[in-house]
Amino acid sequence: MSWDEHIMLISHTVNCFGDRIKVIGNTGSNSTREAIHATEQGFAVGMHGALHINPYYGKTSMDGLLVHFRSVIPMGPSIIYNVPGRTGQDIPQYVIEKLLSYPNFAGVKECMGNNRIEEYCRQDITVWSGNDDECHDARWVHGAQGVISVTSNLVPLLMHNLLFEGKNNLLNQKLRPLMNWLFVEPNPIGLNTALAQLGVIRPIFRLPYVPLNLEKRREFVNIVKTIGREHFVGDKDVQLLKDDDFLLVGRY
Repeated sequence: MSWDEHIMLISHTVNCFGDRIKVIGNTGSNSTREAIHATEQGFAVGMHGALHINPYYGKTSMDGLLVHFRSVIPMGPSIIYNVPGRTGQDIPQYVIEKLLSYPNFAGVKECMGNNRIEEYCRQDITVWSGNDDECHDARWVHGAQGVISVTSNLVPLLMHNLLFEGKNNLLNQKLRPLMNWLFVEPNPIGLNTALAQLGVIRPIFRLPYVPLNLEKRREFVNIVKTIGREHFVGDKDVQLLKDDDFLLVGRY
């Protein structure tokens, strides 16, 4: 999405649901200038907090990380997002510790595993898992607040139960095939493919994203049947879409 679309989506979400839930806008960027501008706009349209990633591709030093985050945190409640698999750079624990004195520091979305999560929890640092397949144990064994989730876009009530209704290894195992399927290719490829098959969104992909292949789409139909269609979003039967059902858009 363009930044204009991004801010419009945050605004739309606030207008529709902001009186019932907290809306956290992903306004981080590898450009500090862009992150500042987008975060200003996000709070102007009513988001309650910001999610800030560390600069990716054009990575900076650890000192640069601190300056980057210190440039955006004063604008409002901020969650720091650590996902080295996408950025190519881990945010070390000592960097997070240097941000604790800021009143707007709200916590960490941590993708480096449950050992890191437990270390933060021992310091009373609020942390959410960034890994759906680890979130059950992150919550009930290692002390995480919850998860910032992909799977919850498909089965929100089941994910809510997994994180807030007590330890449930049976439900965790039931959802594991869906979680694994969603991440067989980089997110949001699996998610958008699933939503299209459920009839929730139109089967249109903006390049470079393309849908999962036919074999994987067939696998998703079976996963839905196993878990139960009633647990998924939308009200249409799950469909096995053909390649020709998808529209790939390069210029938009």
